[in-house]
Amino acid sequence: MKNLTRLTVLGVLAAASASLCFADSISLGSFATGTTASSLGFSSSETAMNFAGYTAFATPPATATTPPLLSGTANSYALSPDGSGVWAPPTGSSTWVGYASTAGPGGTNPPYGYYQFTTGFTAAGGSGYSGSISLLADDTAEILLNGAVIVPFSALGSDVHCSDSAPTCTTVDVIPLSGITLLTGPDANMFTFIVEQAGTEAPGLDPSGLDFTATLTAGITPEPSSLILFGTGLAGAALILYRRRRTVMAAAARL
Repeated sequence: MKNLTRLTVLGVLAAASASLCFADSISLGSFATGTTASSLGFSSSETAMNFAGYTAFATPPATATTPPLLSGTANSYALSPDGSGVWAPPTGSSTWVGYASTAGPGGTNPPYGYYQFTTGFTAAGGSGYSGSISLLADDTAEILLNGAVIVPFSALGSDVHCSDSAPTCTTVDVIPLSGITLLTGPDANMFTFIVEQAGTEAPGLDPSGLDFTATLTAGITPEPSSLILFGTGLAGAALILYRRRRTVMAAAARL
């Protein structure tokens, strides 16, 4: 009976551990070059925001479109809302970031264009990740995950600070995410943020930047099927042995 109990427990633990060992929960956010993710409470594998470069345009387009993705490696800079009311405070422990230290409210107006920022992170990988991303941007922004658009630009409208609708710089836009597939390997995954700078506010009041936080949790995880089958087999074998033992004991009792 003692061996039977051990076999049952082993089977259950083996099957359960196949899932538990590969559970994955990721916490991300925007922070500038020179800061570490862990110091802000984010997943330690995340890299600081990288300024990949910008694509200029002479006149703000009627509808923002995704420009060619850039791969520059310039620093990003922490920006402050500075109490001006132009930007909402950052979400959680994240930081507003921009392409230059003067890009925030009260600084110098950045030229028209699409400003690209990237941040990499590590995941166990697989399909079925879900969660949400909270975004602030000026004027507005598009988000890509591993090259695919997951949050599009909004129309700028008539707002003098940023866009009329989310993503915007005055109200946090919370976007639910589901059915996300992540890649396996160190920094194999990348968020790309493309900030549209097209404002016409007076000099010194036309900033450009972004702020975000995100959480992603594995749903369907990359489980080792052989271990699951092994654990399930042990549990099944234990059940068969248990039933046989009861049958033998019942027969012995009738004798």
